[in-house]
Amino acid sequence: MNLSNLTNAVSPRFSRVILPWLFKNPKYLKSAPNLIRSFQECEMARKELLLSEDLLVPPVVILSVTNNCNLHCQGCFVEKPSGRQLTLSDWNNVINQAKDLGVFAFLIAGGEPFLVENLLDLVLNHKDRVFAIFSNGTNIGEKQLQLLKTTSNTAIILSLEGDEELTDQRRGTGVYSTVMEMLQKLSRLGVLCGVSVTITTENYTYWMKDENMDTLASIGAKLCFFIEYIGPMGDGKTLSAEQRQLFRQKVLQYKDEKPIFIVHSPGDEEPFGGCVSAGRGFIHVNAFGDLTPCPVTTVSIHNLKKTTLKEGLKSDLFKQIMENKLLENGDGPCSLMAHQDELRQIVLSCFQENSVG
Repeated sequence: MNLSNLTNAVSPRFSRVILPWLFKNPKYLKSAPNLIRSFQECEMARKELLLSEDLLVPPVVILSVTNNCNLHCQGCFVEKPSGRQLTLSDWNNVINQAKDLGVFAFLIAGGEPFLVENLLDLVLNHKDRVFAIFSNGTNIGEKQLQLLKTTSNTAIILSLEGDEELTDQRRGTGVYSTVMEMLQKLSRLGVLCGVSVTITTENYTYWMKDENMDTLASIGAKLCFFIEYIGPMGDGKTLSAEQRQLFRQKVLQYKDEKPIFIVHSPGDEEPFGGCVSAGRGFIHVNAFGDLTPCPVTTVSIHNLKKTTLKEGLKSDLFKQIMENKLLENGDGPCSLMAHQDELRQIVLSCFQENSVG
């Protein structure tokens, strides 16, 4: 497998956007053989575990490394810190366990990840894996920038709502200008970067205007995550079925025309028949070590302070979520949220079985 085949394995669209950028940033090319070899080894390890132990290991693990944050964004679903959060040593252990099972990619989230001291040690200690760090962009200092300048396995994804008014309204005064400045800094340093946007009724039309995507591309953003808002019913922020369809059509147009690789949730999950959480495509570990289906669904029956990742992945919780088809597309942006009653019954039955055992 060569570099072109590796990027095509992610997506032909990913290859079209990223390959030209890679050739302009030689440090990434130097690390490519190591990453290609690791990718192949991961694919083989995951297949072997599926065949030998009927264990479905996802290619991606999301790590919410802290619940602490320096912002107070409206509608944030991250719970306030309570109890002992995992240390950097704990997270290294989790990553090592995941690597042994064949996990190739890690998404680091929070809270605000860059509040964790020496956060970048995680990516520097595991150069045979790829990382994407999701940050609000306000706490990345010069020391972190210089370290990122030397890395070749990491992308930085900054949160944005839209223009200055939309972003600062939700995130706080001055956040928009800070994020845009940080994107330009990262781009100038040759760091793979992009944005993550929570799509609501308030900003979806902004992101349906070509000029706004063109602005991102012009300052060097190569990745864009559009995540449709998941919140309480009736709060007026969740897209209607018609709005979702219109937005999806525009995203598909962007995918063909814009020099930015776009991930759209839940739209991109439709070819897979629904959500790819609970081990189908990814799994989530929260700041306290709980293994959950995804960052939004907080249910858990395994904590990695007390058990191994492998034991958690064998969980009846994840098996029953899939067997009961809770991941199939629902009426809104989150399949599991659309099956709350069934999910509660599954969690209850798992706890009952464990207590009897």
